Order: sequence, then structure tokens, then C-alpha cells
Amino acid sequence: MITVFIGSSAAAKSQARAIIRAFTQPGLKFLPWWDAFTAGRTLLKDLDHIRGRVDAALLVFSPESSTRIRNKRHDLPNLNVLFELGYFYGHFGEKRVAMIRYGDFYLPSDLGGYIHIAGSQSFRRGAAVPVGKRTEREFRRWIEAL
Repeated sequence: MITVFIGSSAAAKSQARAIIRAFTQPGLKFLPWWDAFTAGRTLLKDLDHIRGRVDAALLVFSPESSTRIRNKRHDLPNLNVLFELGYFYGHFGEKRVAMIRYGDFYLPSDLGGYIHIAGSQSFRRGAAVPVGKRTEREFRRWIEAL
């Protein structure tokens, strides 16, 4: 049994649920952030506990906020999800951590080497866009490589 932590922002929770529905299969289960984190506890303590319960991590990235970088407006992903990517990468290494992108947003070029799974150029805050065939193929390839 492979257990995958799935992290997202609250705004992308519906998309994370859609991913779980699309990819759950025999031998694979998900531990979503909303079932894993304990209210009132320190994030790092929860992450330390979670990493012992999962074999890999999938982080759902979507536009969350905006800022100006070099005098140009950019949307940014949720910073907690970005932190979780770094945390799990530090623990599991590059092969067992992947990000799936929904929407258009800025990421530092240093993140170019991580495993990216194509989601969709579309993103609807609080809703889900359909999980496409390309997303499914790339996810399956990642899981099979674990």
C-alpha cells in the first residue's frame, strides 16, 4: 500500500478532492491535509508526524495571492504549500515529491527541476476543474516510479 500526502490551499481543497477521487485505486490511498493537521498545533510538529505515515507527497499549487516582482504583478501559490513542498523534498528527496499545477502563477526558476504534473491552466477558487487525461498519465507515471 502506498500512502500519498496531498496538500493544497483551502481555496484549492475542491481540486484536491477531485484529484483524490480520480486517482484512488487499490494499493494507493491519500492522506489529505484536512485530515492530517491538528488545529492549534505547530505546523512543523504535524509535518514531522505526517511524514512517518506517508510514502510520498503531492502538492496542489494554484494562484493564492498577488505581489509585485521586478515591478510586474504576479500571482503566487499558497506559501504554506510551497513550504510543504520544501519540507517533504528535504525528507523524501526528489522522486517521492511532486507538484500539480492549476492556474497561472509565478514560481522561482529554482523549482524547475522538481517533478511537475500538468493540471490545468484553469483554476476556480473553491471549485474543481476536471482532471484531464494528461494529468492522469503523468500522475500514474510518477506513482509507478515510486
